[in-house]
Amino acid sequence: MSALSPVDQVFLWLEKRQQPMHVGGLQLFSFPEDAPDDYVAQLADQLREETIVTPPFDRRLGSRFGQPVWVEDEQLDLEHHFRFEALPTPGRVRELLSFVSAEHSHLMDRERPMWEFHLIEGLKDRQFAVYTKVHHSLVDGVSAMRLFQRMLSQDPEQRGMPPIWSLPRRSRSGDGDEGPSMWRNVAHLLGESGKQL
Repeated sequence: MSALSPVDQVFLWLEKRQQPMHVGGLQLFSFPEDAPDDYVAQLADQLREETIVTPPFDRRLGSRFGQPVWVEDEQLDLEHHFRFEALPTPGRVRELLSFVSAEHSHLMDRERPMWEFHLIEGLKDRQFAVYTKVHHSLVDGVSAMRLFQRMLSQDPEQRGMPPIWSLPRRSRSGDGDEGPSMWRNVAHLLGESGKQL
């Protein structure tokens, strides 16, 4: 369990239907040269096998002493978060943007970890897309881009990289296995509150 920073709490407080506080990313990929026609379906099957979900993607909102905290979701349903979808024909960028626009307009379910990963097939010219949606209180846009860089490789021969929800945690020097203590969280919260004031 870890407390949300005051800034992350603001993202929750300000959110309304007309003012969502999630960030999204859309990436367009081409099939590898040697890929079969059902490459994206095979990729979806491969991603479904990655059932270990690592922080922060295994966290949902909870409450402690009236304050929002991140707690581990022990009933996480990966099928809710990872979605394999197909565009309607003719599979142009217009259909892709229409799909992403509709998905991006929905608020995130606060009873679950607030992220989605959409693998999208059906694009013309042997292409596919990945659309991700993450609440800004869970991961900010810059951190999300860094996570995606870790998920991808610049080497076309390096395949089988773990998906964003299953990336191994990077260790920080000086951190113990138990993570930050409650007192450190309280001190951090008070310090951040002072800065906000």
